[in-house]
Amino acid sequence: MSEQDTFTPEEWRALQFGPFWIFSAIIGAYNRFDRRDYQAFVRCLEVAAMAPGRLSREVVTSVVADRDRLRSEYGTDDRTIGVGLGQVAAALGKATDDEAVLFKAMLVSEIGEGVARARGRYGTEMGEEDAKSLALAAQLLSFDVEFAED
Repeated sequence: MSEQDTFTPEEWRALQFGPFWIFSAIIGAYNRFDRRDYQAFVRCLEVAAMAPGRLSREVVTSVVADRDRLRSEYGTDDRTIGVGLGQVAAALGKATDDEAVLFKAMLVSEIGEGVARARGRYGTEMGEEDAKSLALAAQLLSFDVEFAED
């Protein structure tokens, strides 16, 4: 059985848009992505496809496989980042507790921190504003995280 079978099509789409909402939260843009930021996001997606958790891997693999179409659909979606991340958190209520935590950790650590570090000093340190944006996004996911000071 696929993890996708657990969710409605709308919930699955929210899970697929999760990485895009985290990315948008970090860069402060919903649609017009800077080419370099988007390249960093794509690299983070590819790494996240190997993250722990069956649900995380299945969702991210589906995003990587259909990235251009999902980016286009995301660009026309009318949900705000906050509403979207809230819907991701709600959809994760159908997953096991372990899978839900792993999925949120993947979004925050692999996608959010990855993009924030790529944008930061030397490409390895998160800037203060990006760290604050990521902390807010994590709160919207109901995910407790503290970032180490670089």
